[in-house]
Amino acid sequence: MSDSDRHINFKLMRDHILATQEGKDGRSGKQYWRSLEELADSPAFQEFVVREYPQHAEEWNDPIERRTFIKLMGASLALAGLSGCVFQPPEKIVPYVKQPEENVPGKALFYATAAPLFGAATPVLVRSNEGRPTKIEGNPDHPNNRPGDFPVEDPARDPRGSSATDIFTQASILSLYDPDRSQNLTYREDIRTWTAFVGEMRTALEQQRPKQGAGIRFLTETVTSPTLGQQMKELLQAWPQSKWHQYEPANRDNARAGAVMALGQPVNTTYRFDLADRILSLDCDFLSCLPGSLRYARDFSAKRRVTEENKEMSRLYVVETTPSNTGAKADHQWSVKPSELEGIARAISSGSGGPEWVQAIVKDLQQH
Repeated sequence: MSDSDRHINFKLMRDHILATQEGKDGRSGKQYWRSLEELADSPAFQEFVVREYPQHAEEWNDPIERRTFIKLMGASLALAGLSGCVFQPPEKIVPYVKQPEENVPGKALFYATAAPLFGAATPVLVRSNEGRPTKIEGNPDHPNNRPGDFPVEDPARDPRGSSATDIFTQASILSLYDPDRSQNLTYREDIRTWTAFVGEMRTALEQQRPKQGAGIRFLTETVTSPTLGQQMKELLQAWPQSKWHQYEPANRDNARAGAVMALGQPVNTTYRFDLADRILSLDCDFLSCLPGSLRYARDFSAKRRVTEENKEMSRLYVVETTPSNTGAKADHQWSVKPSELEGIARAISSGSGGPEWVQAIVKDLQQH
C-alpha cells in the first residue's frame, strides 16, 4: 500500500461534498452539520436517520406520561407522610414505679461475672444500659487478669490488671440479639406454650415416679455453673434412676481421657508459660483455644520479653496439622499429616527415632 493510500484524500472528499450539496433544495447561507455524513446527506445516512429516529416517535400515545407519573409519585409520598400525623390516644409512661437507686437513665452499669468457655470460666465485666447488656470486656480486678502473682497492695508492681477478652467472649453478646434466636418453646418443630410444657412434664414425671425416673434422660450442654450444677444434683437425687447427659459438638473428651491414663483421674492441667524456657506444642493452639488461653498468652508474652531480670526469652516448638495462632508465634514450626503426629509424639517421648529435626527438639528439651 502506497503512502498516498494510507492518508485520507481531503481534496476528493471536499469535491464530493460540494458536488452533493450544490443546488440541493435551494439552500444558501451558512450550514451547520454534526458529521460528514450529515453534511453529504447521502442515502445511507438518510436510512440511518429513519432507522434510528422513526417519524412521529414523540407522538407515542401513552395514558401515563412522564409528568403524570411524577405527579402520582409525589402525591403518594405526601399521603404516606400523613400516616405519621394520626392522633394517638394519651397514655402515661412510667419507667419505674420505684426506681432503683443505682439505675440512672443514660448511665451504664457494670456487672462482674464469668462467661463459660471451653469448660472454664472467663472473668468478664458486662456493661448494661437500661437493663440490656451492650458490651463485654475482661475484668481487670480478677486475679487471672493480673500481670503475675503479686498482691494488689504491692506498691512496687502495677496493680492494675488487663481487660482483654477473646473473640468468643466478645461475640457472645451478639447471641442475645440474634434474630434467629428461638423466641418460643417448640416440640418437634411445633410451637408450644410454657403452660403446655409444664403440664406435659408433670404428667411424664408422675408416670416415672414408680420407676424412680428410670426412663428419664436430661440432655444439656456442658455445665460449669455451680448453681445449675447444684440444681441438677438435687434433680438427680429426686429421680435416682434418671440419667444426665452433657454434649458439646467440639469437646475436650480426649484431653480428659489422656489425663485419666496419665494421672488416674480427669484433672485439668494448668501451665506456667512464664516459667518455661522451652515449650513444645503438639497440635495444640494454647494461645487461642485452651481454657485460660488469655492467661497463657500473657504469660507467654512476658517470658518472651527481654528485661534486666529476664536475659533470655523462651523458645517455642510447634508441630501441628492445621495452621494456628500458636504456630504463627513459634520459633520453629512444622506442618505434618494427622497420621504422622502420633509417631512424632512417640519419637519425642522415647528420645529416639524420627526425622533429624525431631532429634534436635529432643536434645534441646533435655538440655533445659
